[in-house]
Amino acid sequence: MNIKLLSFSVFLTFLLFSMCSQAALAKDFRKGSIYQIFTDRFSNGDPGNDDPEVSKGMFDPAKKNWHAYWGGDLQGVINKLPYIKKMGFSSIWISPVIDNVNKPTVQADGSIMAPYHGYHARNFKGIDEHIGNWKTFDALIAAAHKQGIKVMVDMPLNHTSSINHGEFGALYDGMEFMSDTENDRNKLFHHLPEIKDWNSPYQLQYYTLAWLGDLNQENSYIDTYLTNSVLKLISHGADATRLDAAKHASWGWQRSLVSKLVDKDSHFVAAEWWMSDTEDPMYGDAVKFVNKAGIGMFDFPFATGARAAFGTGKDASFRRLARIIERENEDINDCNALITFLDNHDMPRLLSLNSDRKNLHLALALLLTSRGIPSLYYGTEQYLHDDTKGGGDPYTRAWMTSFDPESSAYKLVSKLNKLRIDSEALHSGKQETVFVNDDVYVYQRAFGGEKAIIAINKSKEDYCLNIPEEFQFSAGSYKDSLEGALSGVELVLNSSSLEQKSVVQLPAQSASLWLKGASDEGARTIVPEISSVVPAAIHGGARVTIDGVGFGEKRGKVVVAGNSLVINHWSDSSVTFAAPTLSTGELSIYLERKDGARTNSRPFYVYKSRLVPVTFVVKNVPLQLKGEEIFICGEGASLGDWRTTASDAAGPMLYSEDRDYILCVPLPAGKKVRYKLFIRDRSGKVVLEEDGVHDIRVPDSGPWRHKVEWIDLPKK
Repeated sequence: MNIKLLSFSVFLTFLLFSMCSQAALAKDFRKGSIYQIFTDRFSNGDPGNDDPEVSKGMFDPAKKNWHAYWGGDLQGVINKLPYIKKMGFSSIWISPVIDNVNKPTVQADGSIMAPYHGYHARNFKGIDEHIGNWKTFDALIAAAHKQGIKVMVDMPLNHTSSINHGEFGALYDGMEFMSDTENDRNKLFHHLPEIKDWNSPYQLQYYTLAWLGDLNQENSYIDTYLTNSVLKLISHGADATRLDAAKHASWGWQRSLVSKLVDKDSHFVAAEWWMSDTEDPMYGDAVKFVNKAGIGMFDFPFATGARAAFGTGKDASFRRLARIIERENEDINDCNALITFLDNHDMPRLLSLNSDRKNLHLALALLLTSRGIPSLYYGTEQYLHDDTKGGGDPYTRAWMTSFDPESSAYKLVSKLNKLRIDSEALHSGKQETVFVNDDVYVYQRAFGGEKAIIAINKSKEDYCLNIPEEFQFSAGSYKDSLEGALSGVELVLNSSSLEQKSVVQLPAQSASLWLKGASDEGARTIVPEISSVVPAAIHGGARVTIDGVGFGEKRGKVVVAGNSLVINHWSDSSVTFAAPTLSTGELSIYLERKDGARTNSRPFYVYKSRLVPVTFVVKNVPLQLKGEEIFICGEGASLGDWRTTASDAAGPMLYSEDRDYILCVPLPAGKKVRYKLFIRDRSGKVVLEEDGVHDIRVPDSGPWRHKVEWIDLPKK
């Protein structure tokens, strides 16, 4: 045989295997849990990069200056992967690896501030010398994948560094200097004031955040540069991307970026959209953003409710958390793609709010049994916290001092992670409240014939719970699956007869987990059910994977908009197919098993082609009253398929510095799109719409500006 042909055959086999392995890693993100690592404060695996020559003087070996580098690096993460794997985590989220500024900020007292956190970029295409290089990054990816651990990389695509000191927001493309905020001839940055109104969509996306160089994603060079920077990380094996400060970069541009990322082996993307809870003024915009992009989101409302419940303040009640979960169930298409957490690098640790370790254990039980993808901040399992000045930034970023696998929290997390992975209900079930008061929260989850009930009593007194009728368990005895680790008890249910009410005594500061498995008669009796559609928003022809249970081994049908699609792969728990090319917009998708049994339906966005960011600019808008807003409706999912509800149509448009109304909307590349403008009043009623329809031929690449005049009603 020809040696060259044999070599190519071996290479092709390896490539296909790698692609399949990568796809398998990416698509099941929802079934596991994430360990968040703040790289500089985690573990020093290579002292040789502590104080690199190119950026010397920003390292503090004594770990006294909380604003300096302390030596944590990628090799340190590699060294601790067995520790993370033993705890049961399937993914890690690492702080930004990109090259940060080389000049420190010197404060009035002579101390320095360094970009140890990774969020002050200078070169998005390089690895920062304090944590390693591309070789080390590749080694981390390889070592993590060998352990079955996926890697999420943080990307701060909104900004560079401070504009008033250091390198003045300087941006490099490799070794080549492109611009800084002082000499910005090519308009790579926005130059607007600092954000004042945190509920203004225009200020959030275009104004300056914390005096950082605000990148202009409408500039074609910046668009290509940032996109290629993320794609470079993916080409090196990154499994997921965290969009840092997502509400501060152009929402439309980010959605067009996401469409490129998820097309790479169903790459997982999650947005950091900081907010309080579901009553936050920006909550509706966040929901619209993640639903239409088909991505995950860091669940700040969940964190707000959980931190309040397990804190010591006057609002230390479970009721708010239960309301938040119910609201998100209604609004968000895929709540199991939300990333839940108790604390992170930007907020005081839970132990700084309430130092009771039993309280923390209960919070861990909540986190790891609730819907969504749980993310645990490094060191929580070792009770790491520093309460200086309330424990906020930078004291939430303490040095990791212990890696003890015998700590109570470590062993608890290990147990909870194993239960979560093994239970369809715990990683894929919808969460429903069955009882809640200030101190007791009981919720249930069900999926694939499996059911779980979790009962948490955070009070320091026992609570006698009358079993609600909503319990999905049949009569019988159910042991605490935590085996008493959190003082849990056995659940004994009497007959379902109303005359025989069951009660259970929930011990003080306890958590009980009761599980009921699927039928023993085999998978044929399981009602088929979809757990995820990945990606949930994609262009026609791209590969899509549906995961779930009970699909059957024999090939059935994938049905979208009443049409059966061509199936590439079918198994009892996973089906792969190509997204439709004829039907587009917000569609409903379900599977039909060979015997005719149907799954639940899931929402699914299909775009005509890959997306291009187009910024609409409208002059002379006839707004009459305070509170009126202008929207765009039209063809395709991005424009709401002509629907005029706020959650469907594009908008509201933003009033700019130039006194125009602008809005960046991702539209299908190279396609002709019809649309019209309309105005809604404060109550949501459409009060005026154009007398006519516009046409736009979307360019093959972006970004693009599209100027348009309002079409008035004909004069009488």
